[in-house]
Amino acid sequence: MKKQRTISLLLMIALFLTGTIACDSLFNTDDDSTDSLYVKFCNDKESTYTITSLEIRNRGKVDSNEDPVQDWSENYLKNGETLAPGDSIYFTLNLPSGEWAEYRIGVDNGNGSQVMLYDQENYDGLTDLPITHWGSDERTVSVTILFDQYSNVVSVKGWSDWAGIDE
Repeated sequence: MKKQRTISLLLMIALFLTGTIACDSLFNTDDDSTDSLYVKFCNDKESTYTITSLEIRNRGKVDSNEDPVQDWSENYLKNGETLAPGDSIYFTLNLPSGEWAEYRIGVDNGNGSQVMLYDQENYDGLTDLPITHWGSDERTVSVTILFDQYSNVVSVKGWSDWAGIDE
């Protein structure tokens, strides 16, 4: 009988420890993956310009439109890399879940010179272009760049930002 109690006690201790370990793994919130976002950035096939510069800066919580929380990054396109219409690149942003970043781009003007879209006189295209970190730790971002006949500048005419990687 004493042997049976000892075995029962050891079994109960084993079950308690197993349950404690399982519960701890359910509630462990030290997962660093929520601080990074894997991004596929696309120059839409409908664009008529090649992207030569992509700079990004964090803006804070998704539901706010506060001042930027950091300066613009260096160009994500390194060593002369470009994104022709239909091309894409992949990178990881240090962007906590529930926050957003904005990007700005430069393009080849067709004569081999870079034009930063927002530096053009009369630019009235889209600004505050978002990369959001919610719904997934992966994001597909796309931008369409066309010449605007009305304002006579190269302009962002469309964009998208959605959870997951679109293949």
